[in-house]
Amino acid sequence: MNRTYIPLKSHAAAWLFAALSSALWIGCTSEPASQSVVRPLTPIQMNADTTILYLSDFASILPVIDSVKWENGTLLPITEEGEERVVRMTEQPRRQIGFLQLWSGGAHAEVPVFKTTKEPVELLLTSYQPHASVQVIGSFTNWQANPIQMNGSQGYHKVDLMLDKGTHLYQLVIDGEEQPDPSHLNRVPNGFGGFNSILQVGSDEPPLPMNVEYIPSVSTGNVQQAAGFLGRTAPNAHFYAWWNNEIYGFGRTDSTGLFSLGIPAAAYAEERSFVRIWTSTKSNKSQSQLIPLQAGEPITQTSQLNRHDWHAMVMYFLMVDRFKNGDATNDWACEDPGIRPEANHYGGDFAGIASSLDYIQDLGANTIWVSPISPNPDGAWGYWSDPNTDVTSKFSGYHGYWPIASTGTDRRFGTMEEFNALVEAIHERDQNILVDYVANHVHEEHPVYQEHPDWVTNLYLPDGSLNTQLWDEQRLTTWFDTFMPTLDLERPEVYQTMTDSAVWWVENTYIDGFRHDATKHIPEVFWRTLTQKVRSTQQQPIFQIGETYGAPELIRSYLSNGMLDAQFDFNLYDALVAAFTAETANLSALIAVANQSLDTYGAHHLMGNITGNQDRPRFTSLADGALDPSENTKFAGWTREIEHQGNIGYRKMSWLMAFLMSSPGIPCIYYGDEIADVGGNDPDNRRMMRFDGWNEQETWIHEWTQKWIAMRKSRMSMLYGQTSYTELAPGLLAIHRSYLSENTWVLINTTGQPYDLALDTGEPLQPLVGTLVPTYSGGFAIKAWGAAAFDVRPSVRNRK
Repeated sequence: MNRTYIPLKSHAAAWLFAALSSALWIGCTSEPASQSVVRPLTPIQMNADTTILYLSDFASILPVIDSVKWENGTLLPITEEGEERVVRMTEQPRRQIGFLQLWSGGAHAEVPVFKTTKEPVELLLTSYQPHASVQVIGSFTNWQANPIQMNGSQGYHKVDLMLDKGTHLYQLVIDGEEQPDPSHLNRVPNGFGGFNSILQVGSDEPPLPMNVEYIPSVSTGNVQQAAGFLGRTAPNAHFYAWWNNEIYGFGRTDSTGLFSLGIPAAAYAEERSFVRIWTSTKSNKSQSQLIPLQAGEPITQTSQLNRHDWHAMVMYFLMVDRFKNGDATNDWACEDPGIRPEANHYGGDFAGIASSLDYIQDLGANTIWVSPISPNPDGAWGYWSDPNTDVTSKFSGYHGYWPIASTGTDRRFGTMEEFNALVEAIHERDQNILVDYVANHVHEEHPVYQEHPDWVTNLYLPDGSLNTQLWDEQRLTTWFDTFMPTLDLERPEVYQTMTDSAVWWVENTYIDGFRHDATKHIPEVFWRTLTQKVRSTQQQPIFQIGETYGAPELIRSYLSNGMLDAQFDFNLYDALVAAFTAETANLSALIAVANQSLDTYGAHHLMGNITGNQDRPRFTSLADGALDPSENTKFAGWTREIEHQGNIGYRKMSWLMAFLMSSPGIPCIYYGDEIADVGGNDPDNRRMMRFDGWNEQETWIHEWTQKWIAMRKSRMSMLYGQTSYTELAPGLLAIHRSYLSENTWVLINTTGQPYDLALDTGEPLQPLVGTLVPTYSGGFAIKAWGAAAFDVRPSVRNRK
């Protein structure tokens, strides 16, 4: 067994490169980059060609970087790109994981670097005439947004793609008709009544297995054995260990796959620090093991965590106007007769939220995300109509996404004093609050537009057509509507102004972070500028999560050490909707997307995993058949009363809650989903929250949600564990989370039949949460449509 430990206080400049080449023990000298650094740096995911590193991304830990070294000791050139200092990397790491070393005087930091997983793929279609128009759309094109034309000039259709390793869903558009690839019969339901074809890129080999245990210090006579970690992975694999943002251990495992690591002496002086461990071969790497330390000791109880430990967050998203009316004196509604009531103000406010904090705390959520609270217009704007109905409506700005100011509060929600009192009350409950910030656009009444009408993108394209709602074709310039100018945030005077407005919230309140609207429509320079300003002025850790609908690669492009901490994983939500609302759940497709998220964002990502949001029809109404996934759900919400259809919607919501509470990332409950509320799309999915008068099933799903949140918050494996998804039996999804010596197994039965469970030891099986039913043979089974979690691994037994 190999044991390699690097004391952090002693090393020469080239120690790391020589050591990693030879895998020998070596001493080292140098001061750490910063004793205050506790947020582990995000690994750099290499592109297939050139990867650009912005050195300003690391300003919070190394203000002036004077040199950058590759893993073999090569000095990489630093060049100027506008006002940015950048490093262009073209060489891939020798193995699946490598590192980059940043130097600032005598201080340094090592950034993990992942080798690209992209591979060339040739897609052929030979069953159609060459003159047919054939395009490819899929998860890698953001579907219809960016179709790729196939070349049919050689008697068949062909396209060369460069795709990440993993499973990709796609369709072909043949002469304008979307359909599965007729030459590939491997397909899955798409959740809209049709099918998607499956394209497997590279090997479907799972990550390299790795188990890590904590070995406390022991004394034997006069010999003191220091505390450390014992790991097991593939034989003769390489292992790498980071403490905060420095490599402190490395080497190769022995012939049985064992390795050991100590704990850095400097860790015992830090209230909170982190160890990260990876193992790697030339063709594969493990998930990381992320271990938070408290004064050098691994945290093994969730009671040791606090609200700044972001992996422990459970988010609750509420729309202020639609949550609770706590102060009738600020009630106001637009009197324009063209606005239907459901598109007008309902009266929710800060006082209503404050009076409901016990409800949210009792549910178990510890982070509250509120919809935008800055001033919005008084008038009626926009217009909804459909030729199939006489129903029409304008809209008020009840939702908050039409800012006429980017600082201060809307008078209908309350004053700044009331908001600050709300923040204080939330913090007294050891909870966080995130504010929804809108930077992409403003309402035409906003002073920024009134005073600087040239600060916006063009409303008309060169051909004279309107540049509105072209979400992907004109991603960085399109307007949401003709009264909502999109700001030209590439211009310094514009992004400086709007980032200053966001920082105002950090300087004048004690908020804990932002949810950023329309992230993908905003250029990277805005996010880098904002993050630098926030980090230089923050009074406490500020969490930033964005909203991007698109391919995983586009979503990931905004996640870096100098931009956002997370985004919402809408692709995973779409896969959950497709699987859990279908008559028969296709778990293999769901597992493929869940694994893609782990590969794309990391095993310990902070992505938001939603039950729904203000832009989607309610999950329950899709699940129980009140809504057809292929219909216009906005039209449905306007034209008919959508209600529960039996109890199946509640059961399927229980699967969704169990899955989200058992998966990496931050579970995010859209208000009302904890009681499986119903509705079509906007505005029907924004009904007023109901706190009482629940039926029996609503009470049941609320209690179910409470129990699963409590289970998640009580187990370190559910917050920091490595993750695997498997279909243990037809329709039976298994999720395994492991952290040091703690394991949690979750089973979700999406079928109408029970599955008999047992322990190999023959002992009684007791779930942590969920219920089992007794069998005739004296054992236990997981119920039809049921879910349960265990601290031991259950086996599925075939009934005789």
